[in-house]
Amino acid sequence: MLDSRQRDIVRTLWEQGRLSRWELHERTGLTPNNVGTLAESLLKMGVLCEGTAEPGGAGRPRVPLEIDPLRRHVVGLAIAPGSVEACHVGLRGHPVGPPVSRSIDDASKVIETAAAMLKKMRSNETMAIGLSVTGFVDAEKHAVLFSSALPGKGPATLDPVYEAVGELPVILENDMHAMAARWMLTHRAAGQDVLLVLVEDGRLGAAMLIDGRPNRGCATGGNELGHSRFFVDTEKCYCGHNGCLERIVSTDFLHRQRQGSAETLLQATARFTGQPEKDGALITILDYLACGLANVVNFVRPHRLVLVSPFTRSPVFAEALVRQVRTNLLVELADRVKIDFWDEPAAGSAETAGWLALAELFFGGWGAEAARIKS
Repeated sequence: MLDSRQRDIVRTLWEQGRLSRWELHERTGLTPNNVGTLAESLLKMGVLCEGTAEPGGAGRPRVPLEIDPLRRHVVGLAIAPGSVEACHVGLRGHPVGPPVSRSIDDASKVIETAAAMLKKMRSNETMAIGLSVTGFVDAEKHAVLFSSALPGKGPATLDPVYEAVGELPVILENDMHAMAARWMLTHRAAGQDVLLVLVEDGRLGAAMLIDGRPNRGCATGGNELGHSRFFVDTEKCYCGHNGCLERIVSTDFLHRQRQGSAETLLQATARFTGQPEKDGALITILDYLACGLANVVNFVRPHRLVLVSPFTRSPVFAEALVRQVRTNLLVELADRVKIDFWDEPAAGSAETAGWLALAELFFGGWGAEAARIKS
């Protein structure tokens, strides 16, 4: 990985685009000599490249530096229910080639399959590995504690994966924290606390960023909003309980409320009108979802609530959801918390997992293990 001064250079270029050595000196506070030395080391490493010299009046032409999109990469590896996916991600956050995916019916084969894939994907140009897993993980012990990808199993070691990558750093996080890393690197929200929530059909996860770093608690998890429980009859969740919010926000629950319907939840939200006589079942789901979202906002008081969901592509449904969330918030928070929509690929993809490695590369202290060592 990079040391702190190298990281200052690369992070500045990530945030501000191509800059000359003198501009880097002005914006980082490093001396011109230090900038020159650090730039040379990063050029040799393949992290930076030089652009075409640009005339700037009198004196030597300005030679801009930028993050090299070609020579180096990170590897993203995503372990999800029934599948493992890996891909190369360039240092500018772009996928390099198509992802490699394996479907797995036998959960006992998940970790060894992931290790075998990673062994083939790594190369001398790989700088780090971003590894995302659904559920709870222990980065210090390299273990999955509880995951929908390993149903019915207790803690499972990820040591075969770590052994497959040798000395390369591995940034292990919950899949929602991987999505949060992607959001953090593509948005400017320094000094803000952000609650990122993914809402899909039968799946709901959340991640909390505290001043640009994930909130981990006693284990690296996704702040399990989806397992908030209500006194309502649903199908049993994979966690073993009924009434979980992610089972309420599902096509199955919609059909329980609307007998004989073949419409999916996504189809229902697309034609949502908000009229009780037409959308009573969907309004029930919306009310539970808004209650869950408002409760967590009331507890943690973020600056921003960011919703990632195909359901918010329906303007009428999205507006109704935001209105109901604000209605349920404490009065002091209702007008202060910003609510945004982010239309990005879902969590659980290898490309998104790769952003974990980029977050550690550019900002440092992102991974739980790296943060522990730094402290």
